[in-house]
Amino acid sequence: MILTFEQEKAIIRALLQRLGANEEEASATAEVLTEGDLRGFGSHGLLRLPYILRALKRGTIIANAKVKVVKETPATALIDGGHGLGHYVATRAMRLAIEKAKKQGIGAVGVHNTNHFGIAGCYAEMATREGLIGIVTTTTDALVHPWGGMEPLLGTNALAIGIPSKPQPILLDMAMSVAARGKLVEAMKEGKPIPEGWAIGPDGRPTTDPMRGLKGALSPFGGAKGYGLALVLEILAGPLVGAAMGKEVVGTLEPVEGYSTKGDFMIAIDPAAFGSADEFIARVKKFVAQLKKSRKAPGIKEILVPGEPEFRTRETRLKEGIPIAEEVWIELKQIAKELGVDLKGLK
Repeated sequence: MILTFEQEKAIIRALLQRLGANEEEASATAEVLTEGDLRGFGSHGLLRLPYILRALKRGTIIANAKVKVVKETPATALIDGGHGLGHYVATRAMRLAIEKAKKQGIGAVGVHNTNHFGIAGCYAEMATREGLIGIVTTTTDALVHPWGGMEPLLGTNALAIGIPSKPQPILLDMAMSVAARGKLVEAMKEGKPIPEGWAIGPDGRPTTDPMRGLKGALSPFGGAKGYGLALVLEILAGPLVGAAMGKEVVGTLEPVEGYSTKGDFMIAIDPAAFGSADEFIARVKKFVAQLKKSRKAPGIKEILVPGEPEFRTRETRLKEGIPIAEEVWIELKQIAKELGVDLKGLK
């Protein structure tokens, strides 16, 4: 199935609003989910929508959530997301961080009582559009084993850092695992094996079977270094913001029996607080040019910077359409039928 950018957003908005989400909540969620598919992060795109819809039906994600600031200083804030749609809550959190950064030079916003928010890079990029640096992290259910262990105790804990530059920002967006759990789910749905090194099975041994990987644990990227980074991010987006950590984090894939207990932490930094913002961007642009002109290793045609492959995928899919896995489309058609939403009309 191939969908256009606008078609996918329209489908997501219609299904969410049928289950009570307001226009702002539905639009924010549709924007981030579709951006996930546009950039090649299918594990964080339309594939996630059935989980969200089921949670809305059972009441473990709240439509029209009461999102409120529960603690605030000129440069910081703590938000209670009211168990609302994570994409909407995170969008509001980064907007607040940006607002504070423009006034104070830096803004840091923590979030608890929220849900999975899609690709972290979307929120870091929000800051870059305002000429700011954006830093975003979040927690997930315990899916990653510590270095030297075989029990899942850490989240994949995405880290995104956006730096304003021209013609496009530098946008680092990575999970602390070698691969996101959603990629194993995607491989399982498509009947494909996963590369060795992505996960271990229940016996602690590396596996290429996505099902065994889902029953075992994801592996941290970079060995001990990835494990260490996952641990400190767990603390920043966990106890620092009043959220859970470790095995107490639940419901980030699909809150079934209760609310999600994850947390988010976002920072926006104004380069003008340290000097000339224009000079900062010009120097970043110059350094990127140096990287790209530097000598390349044998067999390498081009040196890329973080975010560049995804921006190129985005441009291609805006023109050619977004490929949607058949398994995902079949599931959505069934849900739409149950909700009385005409997908053909939206397409």
